[in-house]
Amino acid sequence: MNAAETQAWLANIIPAQLRFENDLAYASLDNDENLVATTRFAEVSTGLSAEGMDVRAEILTVARAPLSSLAALITEATELLDAARVIPAQPGTLLPKLGPGRHGVLVAPWLWGGPTPQVKLDGRWTLMLQLVALTDSEYAYAVEEGVPALQDAVAESEIDLLDWSRFES
Repeated sequence: MNAAETQAWLANIIPAQLRFENDLAYASLDNDENLVATTRFAEVSTGLSAEGMDVRAEILTVARAPLSSLAALITEATELLDAARVIPAQPGTLLPKLGPGRHGVLVAPWLWGGPTPQVKLDGRWTLMLQLVALTDSEYAYAVEEGVPALQDAVAESEIDLLDWSRFES
């Protein structure tokens, strides 16, 4: 997909009014959360394939944080993935050092409460991934115990991963 096709796809699947700028889509959601998504990251191959097609991703992040902070986080993540080209853009991938005291993990998006939006076009399978920001301690736990264990611990402890005030403590 070219940039215009990606923007149209995002506008169709994201339940908010989007503003596009500098290869990113920005939106304010109804519940005091903000969203930032990539619009051209699917041009980057991180080596994944399935069903005879290249598997690519656009990445979004959602949180109760300023749009500029979310844009900085997603930019750091995509620059790391693009520079490495060996870190797979897939659920469960941990991304270190995405800013002061911030790391990340890629997960299947929960924005839709169901199947992840995807499109198969021109030999490429593009899907959405969600980038979740992690504190130093959350990241260390994920490295030590694994991402599924982190997800269980977050649910058990009722940690609100969308609340960025946890970076201030």
